[in-house]
Amino acid sequence: MSRIQNIETNLTSINDAAFQELCDRLIYFKYKNPSAFARIGSVTGKQKTKKGTPDSFLLMSDGEYIFTEITTNISDKDKLLKDIIACFDYKKTNISSDKVKEINLFFNFNIDNAYIEKLKSVATSFNPKTEIIFWSLDLLTSVLSTNHHDLVSDYLGLSYDTGQIVSIEKFISEYNRSSHGIATPLDNEFVQRRQEMDELKRKIAEKDFIIVTGAAGVGKTKLVLESIREFIQENKTYKSYCISYKYDSILNDIYQYVSDGDDYILFADDANRIDHFNQLIAYYQSKQFGKLKILITARDYAYSDLYLNCPAELTEVIKLKKLSDNQLIDIVKGEPFGITNPNYQDVITRISDGNPRLAVMLSRLAVEKQDISVLSDVSNLFETYFNTFIKDQKELANPINIKSLGVISFFNAINIRDKERLLEILKNFDIPYEDFLEAVQKLNSFEVVGINYDYVKISEQNLSTFFFYLAFIKNKQLSFGTLLTHYYADYMSRFSDCIIPANNTFGSEKVMDVVLPDLKKHFDTIYDDSERSYKFLSIFWFYLRSETLEYLYNEINTYSEHESINTKRMILEKKSTLSGKDQTLELLGKFYVGCPELKDAIELSFEYIEKCPFLTHKLISQFKELINFEAKDQHNNFRRQTILLKTLIDKIEKGSCSCLQVFHGIAKLFLKFKFQYVNGYKDRTIHFHTYTIPLSKKIKDIRKMIWDTLDLYFLENQDECFQVLKDYSAVGGEISKEILEYDLLFIFNIIDNHLKNEFFEHCLYVQKLIRWLQRHNIQSSKFERYRNDFINPMYDLFTKVNMYGYGHKEDYEFDDYGEFLRLKELEIRSAYIFKDQADMDSFHSMFTDIVNVHKPETIHLESLDFILEENFKRDYNIGFKFLELLAKRNDKLLFIPTRSLKQILVIEENVCLVWELIEKISFRSKPLWKISFFTEIDSALIKNEHIDMILEIFREIENLKFMSLDWAERYLNFDYELYDKILTIVTERNREPNVKIGLQIHYFEKTFKMLSKNMPLIQEAYLQQVKIDSHFDYNKNGLFRIIEMNPGFLKDYFDYFYFSDDIEFTERKADWGFIWEIEGMGPVFSEIFKRITEKNVFSGFSSHFLNNFFSNLKEDKKAKANEFLFELLKANYKDIRIVNLIVNIARYARKEIYENILLLYISLNQDPDVFGKIWWRGNGGEYNGGDISGEIEANDWKKILSIIERSEHGTNLIPIKKVIKDRIYSCLRFAESEKTNLFLDR
Repeated sequence: MSRIQNIETNLTSINDAAFQELCDRLIYFKYKNPSAFARIGSVTGKQKTKKGTPDSFLLMSDGEYIFTEITTNISDKDKLLKDIIACFDYKKTNISSDKVKEINLFFNFNIDNAYIEKLKSVATSFNPKTEIIFWSLDLLTSVLSTNHHDLVSDYLGLSYDTGQIVSIEKFISEYNRSSHGIATPLDNEFVQRRQEMDELKRKIAEKDFIIVTGAAGVGKTKLVLESIREFIQENKTYKSYCISYKYDSILNDIYQYVSDGDDYILFADDANRIDHFNQLIAYYQSKQFGKLKILITARDYAYSDLYLNCPAELTEVIKLKKLSDNQLIDIVKGEPFGITNPNYQDVITRISDGNPRLAVMLSRLAVEKQDISVLSDVSNLFETYFNTFIKDQKELANPINIKSLGVISFFNAINIRDKERLLEILKNFDIPYEDFLEAVQKLNSFEVVGINYDYVKISEQNLSTFFFYLAFIKNKQLSFGTLLTHYYADYMSRFSDCIIPANNTFGSEKVMDVVLPDLKKHFDTIYDDSERSYKFLSIFWFYLRSETLEYLYNEINTYSEHESINTKRMILEKKSTLSGKDQTLELLGKFYVGCPELKDAIELSFEYIEKCPFLTHKLISQFKELINFEAKDQHNNFRRQTILLKTLIDKIEKGSCSCLQVFHGIAKLFLKFKFQYVNGYKDRTIHFHTYTIPLSKKIKDIRKMIWDTLDLYFLENQDECFQVLKDYSAVGGEISKEILEYDLLFIFNIIDNHLKNEFFEHCLYVQKLIRWLQRHNIQSSKFERYRNDFINPMYDLFTKVNMYGYGHKEDYEFDDYGEFLRLKELEIRSAYIFKDQADMDSFHSMFTDIVNVHKPETIHLESLDFILEENFKRDYNIGFKFLELLAKRNDKLLFIPTRSLKQILVIEENVCLVWELIEKISFRSKPLWKISFFTEIDSALIKNEHIDMILEIFREIENLKFMSLDWAERYLNFDYELYDKILTIVTERNREPNVKIGLQIHYFEKTFKMLSKNMPLIQEAYLQQVKIDSHFDYNKNGLFRIIEMNPGFLKDYFDYFYFSDDIEFTERKADWGFIWEIEGMGPVFSEIFKRITEKNVFSGFSSHFLNNFFSNLKEDKKAKANEFLFELLKANYKDIRIVNLIVNIARYARKEIYENILLLYISLNQDPDVFGKIWWRGNGGEYNGGDISGEIEANDWKKILSIIERSEHGTNLIPIKKVIKDRIYSCLRFAESEKTNLFLDR
């Protein structure tokens, strides 16, 4: 008889009192930390029942009740109905029915669904919110066998193996024996954890409780044992023991082995499995003399419960990660393997997935066979890895175990409490329910599976893949067809998660032989449904490659390239524009990995874009992403790239314009020297790789095809082909010199055949190419000829005005940069001395053409100012005519003369002529020329009449940012109100629609003393400038001066920006602490707080903007800011919105006063409802992937509770304490669901 059957038998024969006591213990385990627990139906001090309704109850922290009714009376089935009715009878319970949250019915027999629905209906008639839990014989058996072995022993007389305190050596022996070869033996070599071991030893010395947590298989147990060994060698007073737990009380064993007065280390492996873990805590607390260190390991999804039970200040958590790929590679390339080939390393790290023993076994296999292909099927290696276990015919070889593991592996995790769903699954695979539960218990004891939160799951991902393969593929103990028929629609992603790893690890042919017939059969049933077919083929295309290509061929042929109106194509174009993806290209792209049908897939891709040319760019992007050069391509002699190029060129030769467009995109990619690619995802981490191509024969062939095609079609597509050339020599960083030298012959050929020195861009390209090649130490006899041939007047002009080079050298090639600038200026000044208007026209025309190619860079315009200045020096009339030309044709160049004006505006006559010139011509930069005029004019020639002319400039300007007014200071002697007048005009103009005149960033900081005290003008102008440019007065020195004069302006500032509906307030991280240096800010700031609460709803998330006013304060200002917050709280403690702002500031910027703020508040207001609406710990938080947010938030509330406990207001705070305890309870309940999800997702 199985253990499950034994439990069922003993439950049916248990006496009433023992059954009631068993059920009371179960319900107490389920609901931790109730406010009250009463066993009404039990006689105190005796194992005897008495009448009472309910038999027991728990009062929860939210004021609601959990009732329990217990019966063994199988003869009176209406007993359950009577119990439910009695629970809602106030005369019997003295509890209102609306407070009954849940009724747990315990009975040692089973009832049918119809009766369950009847009982639920009766309960609903009293209180629709009351939940009824039916603890039937089946459920009790499952729960007891899974989670409560001690209760099975105590109440049913069925003993489990007992545990004891053992030495490290005996623990290792028992561990290796009990693992049946599944876990990595603990007596193997210890590798790659030196850093973690040193950290753990430090923590043993510092703390008394150390929890080492991490996923299964990362080496937690081995790390702890090795660390204990070294620690004891270094600390001779300590003795060590391990707990080899066997589901019995451990307290007596501890007292027997651990003597008071000595120093001990106790190690509890997988402590979350120890039902009596609290006995360890109790013993630690009772130990009077000597030191006791308790080391614990726990799975990553289960450690938090243990942490909550340990003394927080004495506990340290160490999170152990899987061995990284780099650590595994260190093992693989070290002795005795010496595997340095990155291709081998990638495969080994992928399959081993952080498991060092698998990495070692794979390395041995690779070294033995000297062939990477052997790693494509490692099923035998996996069987060797689990060899001891597999050979145990009574255990894993039992078909029920393999079938159970196969089912679990597919579903990832199975809820064993959901009996109805579980029975449906097991029925489909012909697995008896009881046999499955017993298999799960057995596999759990071997740690092949883990059971948590009512779910069973295989402990390691690669182990799960193996058992899926074993059950569904190799042994065929489970039907893949059944899996496909019943679960494809709802579990599509699980097919990918199971099939693809099995395919990659154990060989595609083995998988295909089994799944192909079922896949074909299923595909036939959905062929006419386009959406379902695409989804199905996107998963199983690899096994249905011919079917996939045929399906896509038929789909593509429904589009017509000749029809002027094709409804389907129009729909596709719109859909493609909206989604950014095309399902046909996506599916074709799966073939680009390199399967035998690659050429067919590429040809279909080209046919598709011929009919839907709007998808050409998407196809180019897909080729760049999927047929990029990778290390694996070298092993296959670059087959993918060769097929793509040959197919593409063949299409071009047949006249395909779309394929020619694709070619130009591919050519730019394939002519690179290095390639970056992503080698998939692992542990949610993206791994980037760089691959440098070799100059192999195949690479030469590929590059030759590209260069020859460019040469052949250059005249037909000059712009695109020329761009490929330019992109090639624009490569930065390292290049391959031997590849470059190989390519150079083809490049020279294209230059000789197609580039002409009459074109400026061709000259510029060739000259730049020569310099680029020489930078890479490449020389050629052709350089001198090219350098002399590819020159024309425009290029000659470019070399003169280009401020980045002199002669054949770039600026960075000069040792003395100052000398370079001197030579460059001399060259520019001497090169362009104009004789007449024709010279000027010719120069300006070429200069404009250069700017059209290179854009009007300031560095070129600086050259223009040199030329203008030099011509003024040589011949004023020529210079003046050139200035007039630049003004008349200014719109393209946007040139503004500076130094040239400075040279000539030194005599009255020139001043008049230049001003008249600027005034008579209409051009876009005219106001800026005027500003330059008044900036450069000699001070001796400044007149009073210039003031009005200056003011007129600001009446003309439409839009200008960052305008400096430093030059205007010279004019203050003629009008000391000039800054005010300019500011007035600018402010008036900025009121106009579409006008934005922005002043220099530090304008108010620099000019405040020179401005009058017209505060309304200054304030309006300041607000305008910040609106135009959010960086204006970034350090707030100008604002400080304004507020210093008028503290109330801070309110206006906030009204204008912070509360605006249409202006983004962009200064959320600005430093506003300067306000505490200004007297009289308290009332103003209080008003701002009130305005913020009136106009903005604060959600409690993150740091509020107001924290900027309280951060980074000097010591003398901290006290002032703190006092303000205390006084604000006293005045507004009834206003929840203001209190929330104060608390937020105390949580972020003024953390040191948080406790005082909390204590002050509860001294002023003990209303629990108001207290509960304040964000004392914020709202939500930022958490890492493995964090349990519910527990973090519960701990936050516990800290808040500990602060309140120190208050002197005693019983008045009981309602507030209840609010906090309810929050703690709620957070911990939420944490349970988080831990369940973490267990399922890991």
